[in-house]
Amino acid sequence: MIRWLAPLLLLAAAPAPEKLTRAYLATKLEALAEKGNTEALYHLGMMRHLGLGGAKDQLAAFGYFQKAADAGDPLAAYMLGSYYLGLGGIVGEPDKPVALKWKLVAAEAGYALAQHDVARLYFEADDTDQALEWLTRAGQQGEVNALRALASLHNSDAIPKDAARTFAYYTLSMKQVAEPTQKQRDWIAGFTETMSPEDKGRGEKIVSDWKFEPTPLTLKAKLGLKAAGALVKAAD
Repeated sequence: MIRWLAPLLLLAAAPAPEKLTRAYLATKLEALAEKGNTEALYHLGMMRHLGLGGAKDQLAAFGYFQKAADAGDPLAAYMLGSYYLGLGGIVGEPDKPVALKWKLVAAEAGYALAQHDVARLYFEADDTDQALEWLTRAGQQGEVNALRALASLHNSDAIPKDAARTFAYYTLSMKQVAEPTQKQRDWIAGFTETMSPEDKGRGEKIVSDWKFEPTPLTLKAKLGLKAAGALVKAAD
């Protein structure tokens, strides 16, 4: 069985830059949105979704995400896809085909969380090849849950087992957390004892050759409100 861990659906809510209160930030973003700025619409959606700078309002957030996604904003498309999977509880029954459509927009634009989610949706639809492709893209960015899913997938019966890749992806996932748990350390230690010298050598080479390369979109998403503050300052 694949042990598939879902990443946080919420994007980082990092503090806004100094002297930009959340209420002021929301006001400035609304002015930019009225001028057709799609990124401002996305940030307004996140603020309403999280209840920052005003009351939490999932319906309003959905509206902002829909407008921004329709206009081509990939992070808004990711959140819209998350809403169609049940986030916010306002669209009724989850609609996986629609969710996949929107999350693919963000995944193709390079957003690591979207790539992970797209992989999961493909896996649930029994399209293992597509799932593996998108997991690998997310793992290359250092998305920890994608790396863990890759390790699990290569240690399952869904595809031919590969001890070297299981070892490599699990080891890489541990490098992406501040402090691996004792359970994680024990698991990889026990797994390593079962490996042949050839597989261990191949796995170690994968780890040594691996370079985490997050895309600009993934890095921007992690900025949270800092990105919103930068947008407002650039427009002033």
